[in-house]
Amino acid sequence: MNAAVIGASSESIYAIKKAQEAGLYVVALDGNENAPGLKAADESYVTDIRDNEAVASVLDRIKPDMILPVPIGRYLITTGAMNDRYGLKGVSYTSADLCTDKYAFHKALADKGLRNINLYLLKAGDTSFDVSDKAFPLVAKPRYGSGSRGVEIFSDAASFKDGFMAHAPYDEDYVIESCVPGDEYGVDGIFLNGRFRLILLRKKDITPPPYRQCVAYYSVPEAGAFKEHTVTMLQSAGEALGLKDCVMHADIIRASGDEPFIIELSPRPSGHNLHNLFTPLASGEDEVACFIKYSMGAGYRSAGPVTVPMAIAYFDMEGKVISVPSEEMLRSKYPLLSYCCNIKTGDELCGVTDGHSLMGRGYYILKAPDRDELVRYTKALKAEFEVAR
Repeated sequence: MNAAVIGASSESIYAIKKAQEAGLYVVALDGNENAPGLKAADESYVTDIRDNEAVASVLDRIKPDMILPVPIGRYLITTGAMNDRYGLKGVSYTSADLCTDKYAFHKALADKGLRNINLYLLKAGDTSFDVSDKAFPLVAKPRYGSGSRGVEIFSDAASFKDGFMAHAPYDEDYVIESCVPGDEYGVDGIFLNGRFRLILLRKKDITPPPYRQCVAYYSVPEAGAFKEHTVTMLQSAGEALGLKDCVMHADIIRASGDEPFIIELSPRPSGHNLHNLFTPLASGEDEVACFIKYSMGAGYRSAGPVTVPMAIAYFDMEGKVISVPSEEMLRSKYPLLSYCCNIKTGDELCGVTDGHSLMGRGYYILKAPDRDELVRYTKALKAEFEVAR
């Protein structure tokens, strides 16, 4: 059996290895000849993955049995188009298009009563936006894209005019929507034959406005109304978006009354070392491996995920790095399950404004009896780094 990868970034390597372990021959495509996944695959092609015909000209010769689920942004639509072309399990073009277009996504859910907020579209090239009748705070973000790129919150009309419209016109569409109050969470799950299965709920540690970037995730072992409502809401959202067989992750807000509000839903694995590392560790379930086996006809067999208290945190310090603690010392002092640090003495660390400005620094994963202890360890470990602002 053959598997294809469309978009061979470093975050595709996990799925490639899992497929190879399952006995699949993996063919990878990416427009960047230096994409790390091209080297990990059994066969590789430098191909513009934005061009469906170019991708099909390669895959028609291979006749893939599945397209591997990997983290990717807007051009998840290419994966959808190829799933449709070859009749494969996985996200369809229509669903991928809805989920990677924030304006269309909102309309699809709002039409079903699943996203009851105001949302406005600012077209590329526009230089005016009437705020006289708008309720603040508002969130502005690019219509297409992922990784929290370009997301900002504005508390009033003055800050919106000075901080956002002053830089117009933009060369891409933006959506501007109501900011829903509440704590943010991430969700990992899978749709199989139209049924949603929750794998992991994780609470986010968020930086202050205006950027509100996630700098840590804490697994949520406890059950309760919020978790139950989240499963119900995501099942309904999946039906509205036409999701039948796919790995997924979502960003949600815990609004009043333990009701979830869906910020975004992506029918592909989460990035940021979640799907490949943290989620399997914290839940005991590997969504990518499950999807591969399911696509191979093995069915889905699981006793259900069992979540344990864990945290994955990122290095969100800002300033000049004076000293970096040794990994050996940190492992002797903290309950580390995994540690990767790319920070060096003398580095100048910028403020965290998006995922890209943070993820290259590394991460660490901790396990402890409860969240309070995890929070203490997370903060204490970062304090071992001496950084001058």
